[in-house]
Amino acid sequence: MGYKDEKGKLFFEMVRILKAKRPRFFIGENVKGLLSANKKQAFPMIIDEFEKAGYHIKFKVVNASEYGIPQKRERVFIIGFRDEQDFDSFEFPEPVTLDKKIALKEVLDEKANFDEKWFFSQKAVDGMLKVKHKMNKGRNQDIEQPCNTISSHLAKVSLNSTDPVLLVGERYRRFTPREASSIQSFPNSFKLEAVADIRQYRAIGNAVPPVLMWHIAKSLSEL
Repeated sequence: MGYKDEKGKLFFEMVRILKAKRPRFFIGENVKGLLSANKKQAFPMIIDEFEKAGYHIKFKVVNASEYGIPQKRERVFIIGFRDEQDFDSFEFPEPVTLDKKIALKEVLDEKANFDEKWFFSQKAVDGMLKVKHKMNKGRNQDIEQPCNTISSHLAKVSLNSTDPVLLVGERYRRFTPREASSIQSFPNSFKLEAVADIRQYRAIGNAVPPVLMWHIAKSLSEL
């Protein structure tokens, strides 16, 4: 919904802080749908406000799977430069796994295949099968390919949605929070807080993949 959404209004706070603090760079990240939000009116308005705040803007839709991440996550990155020289010099990082993407199977936890907690009930499976012909996206993932985008509502994932799930034998299961964090490229050493799964999924799904952000930040650090 762009700037009409509650979260979208945070953009105005970004502009306020940029005017007050004047950092050399800033990085913004959002869903690809921002480009078409509000009948394609939101994005130009956002760019215009950043420019009025004194920043030169570059933006690009980036696919995480092209940067060593086992997830086909497309997000628009907006980078602002206070100085025109930095703007002229910056280039978005080149893909590193364009032709050899990381497969989902590399980050799955096989132990989860033996824990009933993660599996959908037969009732849920039967409900999905009744309307399967109406669905235009596959939900069970090809583990030889990067995963479809994971979201912040994985805790409430349904077989009647387009959220990715796994097909193990003839049964469907959801990802564990640890698998979700690995799909986002968090290292295994990253500590998941001892809170409810729903909070873990929300934080993980809303995060920017850290490996992708590393590539973006590295390009900025070289200016």
